[in-house]
Amino acid sequence: MRRHIQAAIRSASSLGLLLTLSLPLGARETLSVAWSHWPPFSEIEADGELGGLDVTLTRQILRGANLEPEFRNLPWARALHLMARQQLDVAMGALKTPERARFARFSAPYRRASFVLLSHKAAPGNPDRWQGIRGLADLCQQTGLRLGKLRGTRPLPLSDACPSLRQASEYNSDDRLIALLLARRLDGVIIEWQYARHRLAQLGAEEFTLCQVLLHQQPVSLMFASQAVSDAELARIDAVIADLPAPDAAFAPPVCRLDGSQPREEGTQG
Repeated sequence: MRRHIQAAIRSASSLGLLLTLSLPLGARETLSVAWSHWPPFSEIEADGELGGLDVTLTRQILRGANLEPEFRNLPWARALHLMARQQLDVAMGALKTPERARFARFSAPYRRASFVLLSHKAAPGNPDRWQGIRGLADLCQQTGLRLGKLRGTRPLPLSDACPSLRQASEYNSDDRLIALLLARRLDGVIIEWQYARHRLAQLGAEEFTLCQVLLHQQPVSLMFASQAVSDAELARIDAVIADLPAPDAAFAPPVCRLDGSQPREEGTQG
């Protein structure tokens, strides 16, 4: 899996180089871009350089629009705080929400994120608590499941009408969610699929979990502080995004036991 992801990122890097070489010579405007450790989307790689799919795509998108990224390591909440005060220019992998639209502008979507409900596999001789859940309606009516999600996120636009999702306990990190799931202190976790897949592979724990529900697929964009880019610059950015190749199969959504995804425009996290 890791080799497939690295190949996809190398392919994206090659396109970025071609776009950069096609630009007229001259100084580029520099934009500050927030990143945090979020493999396989943003991470310090083995050679000590900042990489990952979002970082690679952001570099090629901005450079293709004759802009230069300057990456700053910031927690997501801090990045939003600074952006609202026009002290940070760009955040990657962002969902467009009405609250953020008050202080930010958004590019066209440049990839899609998949959010899933993962469970641990039932221990030998123990009942499978998920066996009777045959759809999202069944899941929403469950009262005994111990579910967890990242603090401040909504797993579905309809989560207010889904008691089991609305009542999921909140935790400060996805790593904590995975640790509690593997320790069987949670029955299920709501999480971004690619990050969960990467982390479980690192731990050698993929065989101990199941993807119960593909909750939804969400388009994500580059988010810009409202004063960071002009209309012309944003148009150039969207033009570069329109020319990006189709996403690599390594970043396809998972095949889960249930598919609760439907096309939706309002998202959950990021």
